[in-house]
Amino acid sequence: MKQPEVWGIGSLVAFLIIVAILVFGPFFMGPVSPPGYLLLLVFPVVIAALIIFLIICSK
Repeated sequence: MKQPEVWGIGSLVAFLIIVAILVFGPFFMGPVSPPGYLLLLVFPVVIAALIIFLIICSK
């Protein structure tokens, strides 16, 4: 019996998006000031979109 693949296309896309946010996110923040409201809202929206994308792709 073959084991199911753990890293499908949805998992890879989600992983790459999270890595990109972690790597490039700090470049958009000011060095002294806290992040703006728009940037603070981007993170939950991206995470929610990833969760919805993974739920749809896993069906």
